[in-house]
Amino acid sequence: MFKNKSITDKNLVFSVILTLLFLFACAGAYIYINSGYSKDVILQKANTFYINEQYFMAAKYYAKAAELKADGADLYRNYAIALTKLSNYDSAVKYLKLSLEADPHNPETFYCLGDALYLKAGSSNSSDKFLQAVQYLEKAATLSPEMEKAYLLIGLCYRSTGMQENARAWYRRALLSGNFSNAGFYNLIGHTFREEERYKEAANYYKRAIHSDFGFVAAYCNLGDMHLKMNDTQNAFDCYEKAADINPNYIVPYLKIGALYAEQNNFDEAISLYLRALQINPDNDRANYLLGIAYKNIGRNTEAVEYLKKAAYRGSDEAIYELRNIGIDLR
Repeated sequence: MFKNKSITDKNLVFSVILTLLFLFACAGAYIYINSGYSKDVILQKANTFYINEQYFMAAKYYAKAAELKADGADLYRNYAIALTKLSNYDSAVKYLKLSLEADPHNPETFYCLGDALYLKAGSSNSSDKFLQAVQYLEKAATLSPEMEKAYLLIGLCYRSTGMQENARAWYRRALLSGNFSNAGFYNLIGHTFREEERYKEAANYYKRAIHSDFGFVAAYCNLGDMHLKMNDTQNAFDCYEKAADINPNYIVPYLKIGALYAEQNNFDEAISLYLRALQINPDNDRANYLLGIAYKNIGRNTEAVEYLKKAAYRGSDEAIYELRNIGIDLR
């Protein structure tokens, strides 16, 4: 009888030990499995995805971190930037505002908020959103006068709402700061006058851009465009040639000079220039389109279709239209 009781007691102890071991094993497994879901680990993963520009995964892990009550200005800002990259502008604005609550004097956050609102405005064609963006961007520029991108985006916001004079005011403020390239901002002021069809004033600012940087090939092309608007073909031609001389690998002047020859029905010269442009960038949709049209105009339809197809596959709506007129549907 006592022997049986002793055996029973031993079995009970053994069972208890096994049960405890099992429970410890389960607890260990639970801790191991869930260690990857701790707030700090998730935030570390989010930051790694963010640094590697994997914005979808970054946003996913920042959301998990926020659910686990992770917070802070940097977290909210990085999460918002990832959301902006994914075109989720409303949520980006929400988290940027939370970031500002945590760090109310950070110029980068003000800039990012303005950028998200600018992109939202562009997708919805909302003048109000553009002007909301300006409020935050102006704050960014005030807090950080050397932040060139803030001045640039303020100008774009105002120009998008037809307020070119306001854009000019900020471009001039940038010039007066002495922190940035004079040539770049003179060029932008030229754009504002061009948008208002004030071509002579635009030309004057493009000239200022060139005088500030004689290697600024885009400014030569812009000045050439203004000469064309003012019916001065020879000076336009000279500007485009100067741009090509300064940078033989810049594709734009070849297209513009080619277009001038095409307008004069000198398609052989135009084709030569378009082919030169395609040597620089074979995938340029505009060069392929213009070459296709030039071949069409001299009756070389096989070549015309070849280059119009290339242009269409590279995104040219004009090429698709021309091909349909010829009777070719790419669908």
